[in-house]
Amino acid sequence: MKKALTVILIGFMVTGFLITSSLFAQTPPPASNPTAQAPMKERGENPERHPEIHRALRKLRAAKEDLEKAAHDYAGHRVAAIQAIDQGIKELEAALQSDKK
Repeated sequence: MKKALTVILIGFMVTGFLITSSLFAQTPPPASNPTAQAPMKERGENPERHPEIHRALRKLRAAKEDLEKAAHDYAGHRVAAIQAIDQGIKELEAALQSDKK
């Protein structure tokens, strides 16, 4: 029971770290490209709603893919982290769906 709680907590910590780091790891566009600095509407592009959530989803999916390719199970912690990432993905997708209503 104690081990299961530890695994769950580690999974939530990994998910929280990935989501938090994706929200704060934003880099501005390069200054040498003037069109990159223009707002998306001026460039004729459709702006993505909630870019932070979409960026976090991409990073979570990439992290899951990396973990699925890992050579070791790490005493079940890798699987628990993958499950926590799956839960994080579901929550972010639900957040996007709730905004469409």
